[in-house]
Amino acid sequence: MTESLLQLGVVQETLLIPLYFRALETGRPDGILRDPVAVQVVESLDYDFAKFDASTPVYLDIVIRTEIFDERVREFIGRHPRGTVINLGAGLCGRFTRVDNGTIRWFDLDMPDAIELRERFFSEGPRNRHVARSMFDFGWLDEVEVADGEPVLAVAEGLFCYFTEEEVRGLLAAIAGRWPGAEILFQSISRRYVDRQREVAAVNQTRAEFKWGVDHGAEVASWDPSYRFLGEWYLIDRHRSRWGRLRYRTWLPWVYRDVKQVMKISHLRLGER
Repeated sequence: MTESLLQLGVVQETLLIPLYFRALETGRPDGILRDPVAVQVVESLDYDFAKFDASTPVYLDIVIRTEIFDERVREFIGRHPRGTVINLGAGLCGRFTRVDNGTIRWFDLDMPDAIELRERFFSEGPRNRHVARSMFDFGWLDEVEVADGEPVLAVAEGLFCYFTEEEVRGLLAAIAGRWPGAEILFQSISRRYVDRQREVAAVNQTRAEFKWGVDHGAEVASWDPSYRFLGEWYLIDRHRSRWGRLRYRTWLPWVYRDVKQVMKISHLRLGER
């Protein structure tokens, strides 16, 4: 039996794209990831997911970025087994179920409509909670209970590109001000891709608009002298056999550079502990 889909906001609608592609990848015998909850959700929602089918690059972007985010969150948990993870713009992401070590604390934050949809499929628990607020309504900082000195990791997957630099700057400053030394993992597009969402299959089937991008995560670290750039991972470097013609085009150095800038995940520390 399928469920009707409540009306989602402009950016919130994009949560359906990674959900669908994670479900498709789960069905592959050689799948990069396994997300059975995504399969269940897609099968239960009355929505035209097939309209997203025409985009191999976006499909692989989402599947591979999920793999990298999972790896990097596990790395943080390995260093801080009792740390706190804040999943910004959580949508229908089930990362907590994949990386939970039994001791971390986890907060999935998103707009009220997205959380309402999320709660049809994901339950809260003693160590994982839902926060129904805009990430720019900094009242959520008071809802995320972090003990003094407890390590914090914020995760922003497929999110920042839909907001302005001013908004992203303000968010990072608020996190740094509340939890000095907090870390953030975020995905970004390049500058040249801003305002080009109509050229990106899957995204062009929604109402969302790209508003911000950087060519390298170190640019974000330059926003504040207390920020530290910790690392960056390029999606095109993973699972090369799956990229089709793009794999061969990236043998050209300038194409490889541009593709790296468009599809990347960066890691920063916000302030010093």
